[in-house]
Parts: sequence; C-alpha cells; structure tokens
Amino acid sequence: MPVNILFLAFEFPPRNAAGVYRSLAFTKYLPQNGINPLILTLDPDNYGDMYQSFSIDPDLGREVLEQRRIYRIKTSYKKKKNHLAQFVEVFFSIHGNETKLWEENVFAILDQVINEYRPSAIYATLPPFGSLPLALKISRKYNLALIYDFRDAWSQWTMTPYGTFGHYIRTLQLERKYLKAADAILATSKQIFEDFKRLHPSVSTDKYHYIPNGYEGELNKWKGIEVNKDTILIGYVGSFYYSTAGRADMMKKWWQRKGHRMLQYLPVKQDWLYKTPYFFFKALSELIKTNPEIAAKIKVQFAGKKEEWLDEMIKEFGLEKHAEHIGELTHNDSLSFQESCDILLLTSAKYIDGRKDYMIALKTFEYFQQQKPILAFVNEGALKDILIESNMALICDPDNSEASMKKMADLLKGKIQLKPDVDFIKSLSRDKQTKQLADIITNTIKERSEGITR
Repeated sequence: MPVNILFLAFEFPPRNAAGVYRSLAFTKYLPQNGINPLILTLDPDNYGDMYQSFSIDPDLGREVLEQRRIYRIKTSYKKKKNHLAQFVEVFFSIHGNETKLWEENVFAILDQVINEYRPSAIYATLPPFGSLPLALKISRKYNLALIYDFRDAWSQWTMTPYGTFGHYIRTLQLERKYLKAADAILATSKQIFEDFKRLHPSVSTDKYHYIPNGYEGELNKWKGIEVNKDTILIGYVGSFYYSTAGRADMMKKWWQRKGHRMLQYLPVKQDWLYKTPYFFFKALSELIKTNPEIAAKIKVQFAGKKEEWLDEMIKEFGLEKHAEHIGELTHNDSLSFQESCDILLLTSAKYIDGRKDYMIALKTFEYFQQQKPILAFVNEGALKDILIESNMALICDPDNSEASMKKMADLLKGKIQLKPDVDFIKSLSRDKQTKQLADIITNTIKERSEGITR
C-alpha cells in the first residue's frame, strides 16, 4: 500500500515559474517510490488576485496533472490598490501575504481529505514562507510528520531589505521555531544549511537533507564547441531579478536613505549587478578589441522576460551587433532553444562581505542535461561549487575582465577542452533525487511513529 502525504505547493502548474518545477518532478516520481502526494495548491482563477504578472503554460506537466489528486484551493485575498494600504500590508507582514486568507479555505477541505486518505506526513515547499506556519498548524492538528523543503533561504534572502532590524530579529526567531518543529528539513544547496548552522546552532543537524534541484529525462550526448563554425551562439534563459533602483537602495548607507527607508535593515549585502550580464559584456567587449576574428562569430541571445535595462547595457558595451533578446518561451521551447546553443551562460550575485551565495539557478540543471559548455561568470557560492564538480563550465572571475577575456578566447580557439563528470551529473536526475526524497519521507514517518525526535 502506498503512503499518502499532503503536498503543500502554493505554486504549481499551470503557473510557469521557477518554483514549480521541483514540485512537479517530485509529484511525478513519488508514486513510483511508494508515496502518493495529495497536492494542495492555489486555484489558477486567483493568479490575477495574487500576482502582479504571471505566465501560464497549459502543457506544463499535463501528463502528471491528469494522474495526481490535486486540490486547487481558492483565496479571497485581493491586491491592495491604494499605495498606502500596500505599504502597511507589506511592512507589518513577516511571512509574506501569499497564504493570507487562503489558509481558511485550506482547512475547510482538510477534514474530508484526512478522513478519506489518512496521510502520514505533510511536505511544504518554500517559498512562499507563509507555508511555514500553515504546514505547522496542519501537522499539529492532524498529528502528521512535518517536512519543510527550502528552495530558497528565508532570513538570509536579501533581494529587498527588512522593514527594520526588528523585522529581521523576529524572522530569525520564527525561523528557529519552524526548524525545531520540523521532523525533516530539505534544502537545494549546502550553503543554506551552513547558514542555518551558524544562525540556529540549537537545531539538530540530523534533520538536514541536501537534495539539489535537477533535470528531467535523459542526458544528451556531450557536444563541445565546433571552433570552425561561422556562428557561435551563446544563450541565456530566465530572469535576472535585478533593478537599477533596487541596487542603488541596497548600496546606500542608512543615513543616505529617505523616510521610512532609513529604518531598513540588511543582514548581508549582495550586489545584484553581478547577476546581470554586465561583467560578461565587459569581457566580451574586450574580446572584440583583442580578437576581432573570433568575436565576429559570437552571437548572444537572451530568452525570458525582457528587463528594462538590458538594451541600454548592450548599447553601453557596443554589442548591438552581437546581443539580442528573443522573448519569453514556454518550457519546451526553452529546452529547444538551449539545445540550439553552442555555449550556455550563467551568472551569480556577489556578497559584499565575501560570504558564499546559497543560490543555484534552476537553469543550471537544464544546462547540465543539454551537455553543452557553460560560460560561468560566477562568484563564490553554491553555484560555483556545483559547476566545478560538473567539470563542464569555464569559470570566469567577473572582477577580472582581462583574464576572463583570455579564457573565453582560449575556449573558442579550442585550447581549453571541458570534459563533464558524467557520473556526478547523472546523480542530479529528478528520478534519482525523488528516490532520495521518498526514503527521507519513509524514514521520517517511521521515526515519528516510534517517538524518535531530532
């Protein structure tokens, strides 16, 4: 008999967003490993109430969705139209507003679900971080094993500042509470756990289980660069999560800010300019000057939501003849685009204090599957670490454009040959990772039933 679990995934297909792919893959393969997920997710009719903008891919995971038990639950939440109301709502929120007014509708159906399927655990994928208290309430009410999966860090997620230092302290307190309450904790990078250990040393590290993101399907055959081609296509897919105004605010000292922003607090500072192609463009512009015959072959294409600053950045480095944006793509079209590229580009943000970044872009694993050389302008962190393990990336220092330019030239001349570690990359397949997750779920349920706490 399969083991039933509640699978709390606020974001799920048909919404096309980075946060849905891990959940989709797990729900696809868990039944093959004796685990039956009962999926609790937001009703698509409410996407417009919840998100400023969103993308829908009706074909995303269609074969999986038709075979799984999915509860698409409505919310009565409405975005505030008044700017003052928006500010008040955000300022006085710790967990975020996504699960606000959704929770009551979740509990309205749970008695029936529990009585019919008798689940043994609840798994919650994060963010949104409002799922933390919701999953804990469900776990306690129905005596279910509690499993949190951190796709991102919480307290150390610094895309925007905390409203005040007090907001940060309260987030740390709640983060510790949820970590202690959980029976098992998953994360997509080892650095998330290193931060948890530093911030919450009282939490048992036996709860921590590292399952990175992965890729779906078989590996393609490795294909190095054909140096004699007339055109070398360098491709990038996805968003950069960067704004010039946001970076300016993050870099200001507290006394340089205005109004309530003087109270804002950042536990760590990241420079998100490094997440953009700025430093790649800088090295490419130097390559054009020093190796024009090589540079003439290079074409760069960006697929995804177009950023308002991209054209200006291309113009700044004189790359109008080399770089272009090709628009947003469905997931299948994105994979086809990657397959058409000769080289795939990755970037990462930089911590100002030298700390290691915890983020590993989801596209990394699709790049691994494509088996194409990766051009990586990355800083110290989990992404750089996993790229080194893969042995299929040319690691370039964003702060040393001359050295990066020379590396790029050597790669395009065939002087640098990359050779992927196939065994390592195969370990990142979604089916193997889901087998690992199923084992964690099974052991966690068993330990809870036996009264074993960690």
